[in-house]
Amino acid sequence: MPTYNFQLLDFPGNYEKGTLPHGPRAYIALKTHSTVTWCDKVSNKEFDFTVVTPECVTVAEFRHHIKRLMKELETIDKQAEKFFGRDAEMRMAKSSKKT
Repeated sequence: MPTYNFQLLDFPGNYEKGTLPHGPRAYIALKTHSTVTWCDKVSNKEFDFTVVTPECVTVAEFRHHIKRLMKELETIDKQAEKFFGRDAEMRMAKSSKKT
């Protein structure tokens, strides 16, 4: 399943000889978003909010988008599991070459 609102940003670890080692890093990033302006009724100030769903006018629409976002996060979770697994394999391979 492709993700529409989120994406995995993954940075591999560095295990090269002669460099400082660092492990892998990953983030969940916003891929798309919209801005909605909301007016505070007490102070009459306007605030901009970043949103990741379209406007929902029923609870059914809202729940549909919640489920879609949850599926996206599950997809990213699987991608991250593979990413960190590959990094662990690479680290093991590099360390076995040293011995």
